[in-house]
Amino acid sequence: MTNFRDKLKELRRDAELQHRHRIPLTDEELGLTDGTEQCLLARDEIANEIERLMLDLSAESRQFAISRGFFEGKYSISLSCDELCPDERGELDKCFSRINFLLAPCTSDNSFSITSKITVLNRDQAKASMAGVLTRESDQEKFRSFVESEMLRFAESYFSARRSHPIPAVGD
Repeated sequence: MTNFRDKLKELRRDAELQHRHRIPLTDEELGLTDGTEQCLLARDEIANEIERLMLDLSAESRQFAISRGFFEGKYSISLSCDELCPDERGELDKCFSRINFLLAPCTSDNSFSITSKITVLNRDQAKASMAGVLTRESDQEKFRSFVESEMLRFAESYFSARRSHPIPAVGD
């Protein structure tokens, strides 16, 4: 049997050597054109708006956490929490609530889409999507409106569900 730590060092050393010998690719080879850069900047603005709204909501309900990553080939920004809530029998059960925005990559014609997925206290709600041209200012405004309306839909569902299933305080 090999020494795991020594094998890890060897793997890292080999990866560093391979990285040193790579020939850097041009922007054109990477597919980074002026349109691509403009599209990425516009997508960043939308992602920042999503995060700003999520921070506002999490300020009202501190158990939420924001996460970022990739899901199904799309950039994902999520706001989620786990908490205890009473089930039909009055026993405490773990509940999950989440709003997830999936931002599709821009295509060559700058078309773009956002999909929201909402789960409130373990119950999935209908998905919503919006598509448009990311570099068109009127569509950017529509994307921002879509994001805000989905955040409001999530907040209304979440807080009304909590009123109908109050979460007991710790120690009750």
